[in-house]
Amino acid sequence: MNMTSKSGVRDASWVHSSCSKSMRAPWAESRVGVCKYSVVVTARDVLQQAQVCESACIPAANDDRLARFAGGAPWHRRLRDVLEIANTPLRHVQDALRFPNSQARMSRRIGEQLVQGNPIVVFSAPKTASTSIASALDRSVGLDTVKVHMVQPEHFWHGPLQRKTAPDGLLRHRAIEQVPSRELLFDTGRSLRVVSVVREPVAFNLSNYTYFGRAYWMRSIWRSAPWMDTARLMKHFLASFPHESSSLWWEHEFARSTGINLLREGFDCARGWQRYQRGRFDCLVIRADISDAAKREALCAWTGVDVSPIERENSNDTQSAPGVYERLKRAMRGQAAYVDAMLDLPSMQVFYSAEHRAALRARWMDA
Repeated sequence: MNMTSKSGVRDASWVHSSCSKSMRAPWAESRVGVCKYSVVVTARDVLQQAQVCESACIPAANDDRLARFAGGAPWHRRLRDVLEIANTPLRHVQDALRFPNSQARMSRRIGEQLVQGNPIVVFSAPKTASTSIASALDRSVGLDTVKVHMVQPEHFWHGPLQRKTAPDGLLRHRAIEQVPSRELLFDTGRSLRVVSVVREPVAFNLSNYTYFGRAYWMRSIWRSAPWMDTARLMKHFLASFPHESSSLWWEHEFARSTGINLLREGFDCARGWQRYQRGRFDCLVIRADISDAAKREALCAWTGVDVSPIERENSNDTQSAPGVYERLKRAMRGQAAYVDAMLDLPSMQVFYSAEHRAALRARWMDA
């Protein structure tokens, strides 16, 4: 059977007609769905047909008709979400067996970096575009980095038996860099160069909630999330995420680790970056929303090195459930009180001028 068009691309109508009625969304015939397998047919297509059917029924990111789809997510997706509670202890045991070895490798890596010189510490909260900064520095001649999000032990997440939010209200995080960075860098008398990135709280919260959804915030709904009503997703987000984390990080992580309290010392809002020197710490703080050229200019001035161009990395789409971030982003238009509360956090008063905050509010209301 010929399932390839004259252009050499599979006819999408085959995908839709191959889906069983129980798996087909009512808009499948109009080709609103997103198909991951629009490629030339091969012998493996028969084996992949089930995957094709499922992907064809996932709605586009801007389509919320899913809420009216009788039956919602495919049954096996809903079942796996239900079984996630049972799987969690098994996952934790598996992680507990692997994590110490990975952490030991990271300790050896940092030790080797220290033998060669003094790496720059990219110390920033999760999902603040710090990966693009670290990668640009790593590509530059004579520079090397260690990237870490948390170094205070109370913010280390040890698994599902522990709350995902610390007593101080800051989100917890788990990564192999945390303990080695604290022991080999922050707890020593070594002089450190530290670069941190500021991201406004609404984008910060949505990115963390969706990117780390499978690991932390959406474990029991992650697989079904693309089929869930946006209003239900928003309700879950508002109820489950620690929304002041982007501001609390500067007080409970950065200030405690470096001795520099930026919420008291201020920031050059107009320029979007500022250097702070205190004791053994030489810190550069950059706001995420300034241009990549401005970020690079700041890094070049701070390091004295021709830093490589900054490129976008670690996109939210690589980890989040399909379409969820974009749907929640658009739904913020109906959450004016939430946006106002986030833009009024202490960190926003320091890192963003009144004009910047007004522009951010307008952007979210028009998202």
